[in-house]
Amino acid sequence: MVWAIKKVFRTAGNLYWKIFGGIFLAVLWAFVGIALMFSVIGFPIALDCFKIAYVNYKPFGKKIVLVPDRIFASIVWIISIGWILGGISFFNALLSCATLIGLPLAGQWLKVCRLAFFPFCSVWT
Repeated sequence: MVWAIKKVFRTAGNLYWKIFGGIFLAVLWAFVGIALMFSVIGFPIALDCFKIAYVNYKPFGKKIVLVPDRIFASIVWIISIGWILGGISFFNALLSCATLIGLPLAGQWLKVCRLAFFPFCSVWT
């Protein structure tokens, strides 16, 4: 019974997330992945971008844990494009905090902000 209630709230949260900007961020991650697929070095990173796009499409019910793995790739990512994606997510988190109805989304925006800054040091379940 409890798992059914959790599933309903998770589904409702993901629908609410998609309406208020989550689909935009998922498409943005997918475009970054497509752009990276055209280089030999960027191809493995592009595969991670598509996985992250899926997490950005449905963030409710997922946990993100930072692990010290692929540090060099994460530093290069932050310098090149990670600060843009992370900045968009952080700005949307601040906007969500401005309204009472946006408070459930603020935690999700901060979750994907952490994922945008450190995508290669993150594990999600």
